[in-house]
Amino acid sequence: MQHFAKKSGLALALCLLSSINPSGASAASSDLDAYSLDGMVVTATRTALTQKENPRSVEVITQEAIENTGAVSVRDALRTATNIDIISNSHGGGENISIRGGNTNDVLILVNGRRVAGENTIFNQSSNAYALDRLNLSNVERIEILRGQASAIYGSGAQSGVINIITKKSEKPEFAIGFATGTREMSNYYHYDTGRLGKFNASFDANFSKLRNIDSKAGAALFHGPKQAYNLNIDYEMDKNNNLNFMADYTKDNLESISYKFVPMPPKETLMPLTSERKTLALTYSGHNANSSYSLATTYSQLNRDAGAADAPGASEKKYRSWNIEGRDTITTSADNKLTFGAEYRNDETTLYGGDNTKNSDQYALYLQDEYRAGKKLLLTPAIRYDHHESFGGNTSANLGATYFITDSSRFKANYGSSYRAPSLDELYGVFTHGGLFSMLGYAYYGNPDLKPEKTRGWEISYEQEFDDNTSGKLTYFDNKKKDAITTELFGDGSRNQRFINIDETSSRGVEFEVKHDFGHGLALIGNYNWLDAKDETDGSRLQYSARNTYTAKLSWTEPIKKEWNITAWNKWYSDFQYDSDTVYSVNTFNFTVSKRWGDKYRVFAGIDNVFNKELSDMGYYGRMWRAGAEMKF
Repeated sequence: MQHFAKKSGLALALCLLSSINPSGASAASSDLDAYSLDGMVVTATRTALTQKENPRSVEVITQEAIENTGAVSVRDALRTATNIDIISNSHGGGENISIRGGNTNDVLILVNGRRVAGENTIFNQSSNAYALDRLNLSNVERIEILRGQASAIYGSGAQSGVINIITKKSEKPEFAIGFATGTREMSNYYHYDTGRLGKFNASFDANFSKLRNIDSKAGAALFHGPKQAYNLNIDYEMDKNNNLNFMADYTKDNLESISYKFVPMPPKETLMPLTSERKTLALTYSGHNANSSYSLATTYSQLNRDAGAADAPGASEKKYRSWNIEGRDTITTSADNKLTFGAEYRNDETTLYGGDNTKNSDQYALYLQDEYRAGKKLLLTPAIRYDHHESFGGNTSANLGATYFITDSSRFKANYGSSYRAPSLDELYGVFTHGGLFSMLGYAYYGNPDLKPEKTRGWEISYEQEFDDNTSGKLTYFDNKKKDAITTELFGDGSRNQRFINIDETSSRGVEFEVKHDFGHGLALIGNYNWLDAKDETDGSRLQYSARNTYTAKLSWTEPIKKEWNITAWNKWYSDFQYDSDTVYSVNTFNFTVSKRWGDKYRVFAGIDNVFNKELSDMGYYGRMWRAGAEMKF
């Protein structure tokens, strides 16, 4: 079966390529590069639609917005995003990332639309626990966020949303150097852009950072130590219609945290390592002709990490490998219709917890999407995708979105979608014993080879209005239901040992309200309010890491003449946040950043997070934090 899946996936990609006709006159750039177009969003449909046109809930965090908040990590940049919660795991073990109250494994994190290697789900950590910390913010051009089901576009794992990190592309000859420092982290980074050199252009980024030891401030054992990241991006223009891109990315973390040894007794304080190394290579061919844009892309990504950190001390190194190949073509069939079809093959491999055994899985997919404009008022975007997993067989995900333009300044949007997530290899076969200690004490976690994939269905409806040039608002209601949700249960033998199981159903429904207002003279307000009801339908209990109410208000002032000064302040308030089955929190934090620019060459910033010194370590609030930095371009 495994060999059949491999051959089938490759055959599908080759068949897709054989259907491509590379001849014809110049047209728009390929969909894979469409993210460079101003005002366009590609994450929601993989084709270039504006936010006003797109029927799905999408948000773009621009480079300017990232700089104005003084963010020094991707986690920082997402702090004011609508209905995204990023809560620190216990003992500093990464973050729980949730969109619309979904499980932390329901969020798919991509880099330029590509999957990269990461941990499987095990113990109390999701596959995304360390994902944000392995991304280099200094190389980020913007962040696109899709809220809602997206398996019809991206396959397994995109049940509650997608966070797509879009990196900088080569534009003009430039060298930039920057540094940032603060309570939690310090870093220095370098960016070199060759600009156009005949048929070539290239950019290179390097970032060296260090997480500080703030255990005494946090009242908890957090990971700290040095990190490094490198990225090389090369474009070769084969001719005016065809392009080749090569990307190489490397990250390495050498972190450690205070832990305790219990064997032999008595407990003894010791250092626990978290060393990880990730390598990613990607090659993309893209082209276009008079009515078609097409691409063929392959990506290989491998993550090696020390198994000692919250896993199994003394165990051998954990390895995660992922290889992906995808071909697609977008054809303009008429002035009102654009059809996208594609094929994808993916292989994932990991060494399991509880031993040195290696497991892998093959899956392939076919997908079809249409953009149809029914006159000037209505845009329809139906999509369907068939995924075949070697362990679970076939799954079909569908999506239908519609945007109805009432006037040029108001519109209704509706979207329905289905999604799924195949269990990870560790959820199926892993054994988490923490070096045998948890097993001895009756606290071990065991995989379950009988798990079924999770399946989600949901819909949303929105109304958007631009009241004038200065004020706009959006109101959204959503309702999602998940079948066969994966969780853990006690063995029932008197111990605390647990295994992964499927439960009948979970649900999340809520309201999102977003407003923007420009007061003039450089002063602007962006605010959002989210009401959420996320629960386990089997017993009516609320889901972990979900807040009943979340408020965010961001006020930004930019000096209106030269636009060299900016002051950005924001307040975020969680009310009735369900941390675990027994604990509910409410917390309110205020933050601000001041930045100064000299043209487009120099920038400095300084800011304070959690100004009023709130302390709530469970949610990652460790009191007042400061940060400052500078950037120079030559």
